Amino acid sequence: WYQRRVRESSGINAEYGDITCELPDGITEEGIEELALQCGTEEYVVEDSCIIFTIGREDQKSFFEEAKEVGLSVESFDTRWQAEDLVEIPEDHWKKVGLFIDQLEHLDGFEKIYHNAENMEAIQARSYR
Repeated sequence: WYQRRVRESSGINAEYGDITCELPDGITEEGIEELALQCGTEEYVVEDSCIIFTIGREDQKSFFEEAKEVGLSVESFDTRWQAEDLVEIPEDHWKKVGLFIDQLEHLDGFEKIYHNAENMEAIQARSYR
C-alpha cells in the first residue's frame, strides 16, 4: 500500500523559512498585519517579543530586502521542508509507520524527519514499543 500510494502522490515538498524578528515597540495587531504584508507574507506568529514569519523559498530574498527597508531586526532564520501533497495513512498501517519513524529518530545523523503523512500526529500519539 505505501509504495503504491507514494507513486500516486506527486511527492512535491516545498522549502520554507521561519524568520524570527524582534517585534517593534508599541506595534498594534493591525500594524503587525501591515508589516507582514509589506514583507510579502500573511503567515506569521507572535511569540513574546518576537514575530515569526513563514516565507516560501522563492520569496525569501525579497523578504529580507523588505525587512531591511522597514527596519526589522532579524534574529534567526530556520529552514524546513513541508509536503505539499499529504496522504492519509490507513489505521491498519499506523503501527508499521510509527515504528519506522521511531527507528529513524533514534539513528545518529538525523536532525529532522520529514514526511507527507496527513495524520502523523495521531500515529505518533500512540506508543508502539
